[in-house]
Amino acid sequence: MDKSALVSRLEAEARQIRRNVWRALRAGGGGHAGGSCSAADILAALYFHRLRVRPDEPDWPERDRFVLSKGHANAALGAVLAQAGFIADEVLDRFYGFESPFGMHPDIKMPGVEMCTGALGHGLAVALGMALGARIQRKPFHTFVMLGDGELHEGSNWEAAMSAAHYRLSNLTAIVDFNKICQSGRVDEIIGVDPLAEKWRAFGWEVREIDGHDMAQVVEALDSVPLDPERPTAIIAHTVKGKGVDFAENTYVWHSNSVNDEILAKALAQLAEPGAGGGS
Repeated sequence: MDKSALVSRLEAEARQIRRNVWRALRAGGGGHAGGSCSAADILAALYFHRLRVRPDEPDWPERDRFVLSKGHANAALGAVLAQAGFIADEVLDRFYGFESPFGMHPDIKMPGVEMCTGALGHGLAVALGMALGARIQRKPFHTFVMLGDGELHEGSNWEAAMSAAHYRLSNLTAIVDFNKICQSGRVDEIIGVDPLAEKWRAFGWEVREIDGHDMAQVVEALDSVPLDPERPTAIIAHTVKGKGVDFAENTYVWHSNSVNDEILAKALAQLAEPGAGGGS
């Protein structure tokens, strides 16, 4: 497949992820739309292009690992797992439901989920352990972890970052979904994290900054890892909170909110056309 066709296919998957996010949130009565939609393009590129995984054999020992450390975006993870065939599509209509494996945060009961997350600041440390384990066991898999920008307020991230550089874990890639908005306001008004790329470099990581909604840039960055054969990689993806639906974009109000039938219909209408909710 040529690059243009690949990008178009992945943009379509990202639009479907966003549609399924809103569908799932309606089923649950609400949840985290903003951070789920900002992550959709990256998840599409990971699961439909970069990750070596087998949906029909989710525990395949040689699989690449993915940890969603910003666990509140589980609606997006569930959407991509359903689209990729890890779980049945109907599970999206049981989001946060009684006895459903698909909850507000990732749960290892759901096929394809590597780690229960939600308490922020733990995913990078566990991903570090996975990458270190791969080296010790001489396994070829790569470990990816997605972090939120507000999550970087947790000091445990920087302890893990320092350790990963010390062990020269080039089989570990951290992707920061840098949408710049937290649950209660803008990140730079709460505790600023800039200059973010310089911080990762200072901790010994090789860094690339991209537009996290430009699928060509996302694909190129993922295809390029590891950026250095002796260091872990950090991809700083500049994104838009609530990407694809105008009333949810760039506002903390839609970090988490209720979703009724009227809101669902408005969101799906905006995500119906090619070019909406994905790509640059």
